[in-house]
Amino acid sequence: MLTPQAIQNCVRKFQEQELESNVDHSVLQQQKSQLEGKLLRERYLTKRLQLLYSQIDKTRNYQEFVDLLMNSRSLLREIFTVEGLGRRARHADPEVDWSKFGVDIADYVARNDELLALYNDGLL
Repeated sequence: MLTPQAIQNCVRKFQEQELESNVDHSVLQQQKSQLEGKLLRERYLTKRLQLLYSQIDKTRNYQEFVDLLMNSRSLLREIFTVEGLGRRARHADPEVDWSKFGVDIADYVARNDELLALYNDGLL
């Protein structure tokens, strides 16, 4: 299978650029660092939970269980704070006014007669 000339040109242009100046590479690096940070936080939370569960597992009666919980307040606070922050971060629905950052394609096509004609003909 032969690669079309346009794709070859794009690949050649990409290969000629330095990675540090490539926008796509920068975005991927940023996403990588964010995911690595999230992974570290998740591992830390997992270790803290395992520590708590192992301590709870060693209790033999209700009084030991209550004493353990009372003595582990800082650990419990830390665990529930991390979990609460994670839940809050996952459920936040950001509201962004995209008109500030881009072009409304429907409005752009509607304002341009040639594009509108292409759209109406099913070519766009």
